[in-house]
Amino acid sequence: MTARSAGMSYRPEIDGLRAVAVLAVVLYHACGLLPGGFAGVDVFFVISGYVITRALAADLANGRFSLAEFYVRRVRRIAPALFVTIAATAAASALILLPSDLGRMGESAIGAALAFSNVVFANRSGYFDVAAQAKPLLHTWSLGVEEQFYLIYPLLLAIVWKKARGATVGLIASLAVASLIASLWMLPKDHASAFFLTPFRFWELALGGLVALRPVPRLQNQAAAWLGLALIAAAFLVLEAGPKFPGMGALLPTLGAALVINGAGGQSAAARLLSARPAVFVGKISYSLYLAHWPLIVLTEYRQGSSLSWVQAALIIAISILIAWISWCTIEQPFRRASWERRRHVLFGAAAAGAVACCAVGAAFVGTNGLPQRLPARVKEVYAAIDDQDKGRADCLIQRGATEDLRVEQVRSGQVCKVGAEAGPPRFIVWGDSHAEAMAPAFDVAGRRAGLAGLSVTGASCAPLLGYDTPSAGDITRALCREVAKATIELIGSKRIELAFLVGRWPRCALGTQFGDEGMFFDPARIAPPIPGEDAKCAAALDATLAELKRLGVKPVIVLGVPEPGYYVPYAAAKALLAGRPLDLSTPRALVDSRHARAKEIVLAAAAKYGAAVIDPKPYFCDADRCRTQDGDRPLFRDEDHITATVARALSPLFEPTLRALGASGTAAAR
Repeated sequence: MTARSAGMSYRPEIDGLRAVAVLAVVLYHACGLLPGGFAGVDVFFVISGYVITRALAADLANGRFSLAEFYVRRVRRIAPALFVTIAATAAASALILLPSDLGRMGESAIGAALAFSNVVFANRSGYFDVAAQAKPLLHTWSLGVEEQFYLIYPLLLAIVWKKARGATVGLIASLAVASLIASLWMLPKDHASAFFLTPFRFWELALGGLVALRPVPRLQNQAAAWLGLALIAAAFLVLEAGPKFPGMGALLPTLGAALVINGAGGQSAAARLLSARPAVFVGKISYSLYLAHWPLIVLTEYRQGSSLSWVQAALIIAISILIAWISWCTIEQPFRRASWERRRHVLFGAAAAGAVACCAVGAAFVGTNGLPQRLPARVKEVYAAIDDQDKGRADCLIQRGATEDLRVEQVRSGQVCKVGAEAGPPRFIVWGDSHAEAMAPAFDVAGRRAGLAGLSVTGASCAPLLGYDTPSAGDITRALCREVAKATIELIGSKRIELAFLVGRWPRCALGTQFGDEGMFFDPARIAPPIPGEDAKCAAALDATLAELKRLGVKPVIVLGVPEPGYYVPYAAAKALLAGRPLDLSTPRALVDSRHARAKEIVLAAAAKYGAAVIDPKPYFCDADRCRTQDGDRPLFRDEDHITATVARALSPLFEPTLRALGASGTAAAR
């Protein structure tokens, strides 16, 4: 079975459409020129579904279908260039990536070699996951989706074709609709799964298959093709990366691709445009170009600690095209042109050997925790800040998972982590999100010095507020946080807590956005604008929470946020040392004040209304001009926004006077 079997003609406009898709992806990754350029992957899915179904249907119709031959074709098309990319990326990563990132790269190398990297990335997209700039094989997720599609789809199509040929289109259409509905349902609940996993992307490939099985004659015209190109262009220009994609937005590029494939045949103007020699050339090398561009971008940005300049972006695009052309000539074409009919065992054996080799390298990276022995001693010391946490509190932060219902019940019953003095009933509580958990050692030290026992309830992305939903959290996390907040209030009442420290990422509450979401370095140009209405939601939730605490007779103390650096400080410091380049590890004070301004207004207004105290930790970090993120070589943050345990303990004097005053006000027994 071949792509042009059974009289199938070559359609150069399909290669032209591939060029449109891959260039959109490359431009999006290299310089952000197309805000929705990532949707080029969705165009690829439709093309793949069309091409595969067209070839399968032709051979099924002529009685020449062979599952073994189908997989021969897929292996020789995908495996050689992929394995070379994995190997080259692994070699470069060993020179550039820090240990934790190299270990994760090893996991993704195994996933990519075994066709399940999309599953790896879906599981790695959790609360504390590293940013995309540390994942040089992230782009292989789409190959995982396609390869898993290829495992099931041909066999399904062959069975239905043989048993009930007339029902083929109806079955594929039904599965596509079911997949789309499942994707829309899953998106708000678990964005990572909806984005990465095959069941929620199946509909895009199936859409291409439907065009191959049942083209629509009424739409086989130039107007439909131009409309399709317009939809694709609109997708590239208006779609935004984030928790709302794929969703309904994915219909723009996918329906556009389907219209182009269905309508841009013959000698239409759209077909001639897409069949132009430059477009066809880029389309032919599109697979290798897709493989080559992302590792180059990631590793370059990782090493220099900043986004690509326009000149660098242009240079990397040019280098990627050159590498892709060389790969197409020396790797892709020789394997595709060779006859494997009598040497299938050789091809499958070579593919298995390549997969084993890639997995072995990946396993070495994982098993050695990223080869930390590569690093100079000074770099190791700086890098160790990522682990500067209170190990005794490893299980204190509540996160979504299989035990979340149990954790909520434990909060209600008082089975929570403790801070402060070991003896005596708890008189204060530390309540908040992961920032509160990072700051917990400060309250522990202050409580011990004041001789007071306390409790802590902290939840990932869970602000210390009643009835509040964090904008960047999924539905499951939001529901968990609401339950944790209600349980915390019940705990405060049942334990007769006298004082509550409310610790949170208040700027995110007021603005609805995080700071420096790029993760590995800070780029002020990429700060997300505030989400309209979030400040009102934040203020209302804080008002309701303070009102409830007042009803319970609890003294609230609101701890303002730390000056988030906006990038992973230990990474940035270690990378700078490793690369031998200077780096100003500080953030402009004006930028910090600007981000914190609305949150501070909300907190101070609520505090004045309810008589709450307010403590601001920023003076520890900031002078008049800058907010420092390290003390000498020692990072003050273990990532882009959480302080180290060492810094937290140093902040204890901020809270000790409040706790000593509580202790002087009387004993718990007198309540």
